[in-house]
Amino acid sequence: MERDISAEIEFYDFCSEGLTFSDPDLVFGIPRTKEEISRLLSPGEKPEPRDAERLRRVDDYVISNIDGLPDDFDEDDPNQPLEKWWWHLKAIKEGRFPREFLPTF
Repeated sequence: MERDISAEIEFYDFCSEGLTFSDPDLVFGIPRTKEEISRLLSPGEKPEPRDAERLRRVDDYVISNIDGLPDDFDEDDPNQPLEKWWWHLKAIKEGRFPREFLPTF
């Protein structure tokens, strides 16, 4: 199976739009899709510059629009390390997540 990071980033972007109107069906895809992108990259590997820019933009969008996270979102996974901030979206929304683990833009 061919690795298609670009397609995963596109889907991650699509899911992130769910934060605009608190669509749980889309928002629940954010952590899973972000995890798949992370999995597709070898340790230390960076996506192509165009994909890296889009990924940075979507990460920024997710964090900037975290207030759109549905109140009943319960997908946080406390077993995931803090470096994988996308598994801690509810904690980010509630202000309980350490800011030093959020990406900087």
